[in-house]
Amino acid sequence: MASLSLSACAVGRNHASDATLERFFNEHQTEFEALLAEVQADSELKTLQPRVVIYAGRAVEVQDGDLSEIERLGLARERWQHYQKKLRDLGLSGVMKGDGDIEFIVDSGSLLNGDSYKGYRYTSNATCHIRASLDSYRRSDHDKDKVGNWDVCKPLKRSWYLYLFVNR
Repeated sequence: MASLSLSACAVGRNHASDATLERFFNEHQTEFEALLAEVQADSELKTLQPRVVIYAGRAVEVQDGDLSEIERLGLARERWQHYQKKLRDLGLSGVMKGDGDIEFIVDSGSLLNGDSYKGYRYTSNATCHIRASLDSYRRSDHDKDKVGNWDVCKPLKRSWYLYLFVNR
């Protein structure tokens, strides 16, 4: 019964509102563009979170501020600290690079939000389903990707979108 009620609820309302995210993006677009350029230029970087990085094909978790493992991967301590400052300054819980897309995650998945993620996506080829609003989004079979997840987005600026991704 609990899963039925979760799927009937608007998944989007469990996250920061579209208006809040749009306003923040507009106020900090220059910083987002700068971080985008840095992430695109760093070919070894795949995922960046406050305590985790996937770099040079390996995942490393930072324990008690010990950056030695990250440095062994080839990611300089100063670079790690720079990325971490950018995450904090932009209110991001992570950055993920995929097939031409870069996601700037604001709200990570949890039990409370139905394992859904919301944030900003930069892509030259929007493959998600376009919606006028993500705030009141309810899961629809029409929005499933090829593996059964739901992926919807709302255009912000050229190649920039708000996105809502819900794991199956």
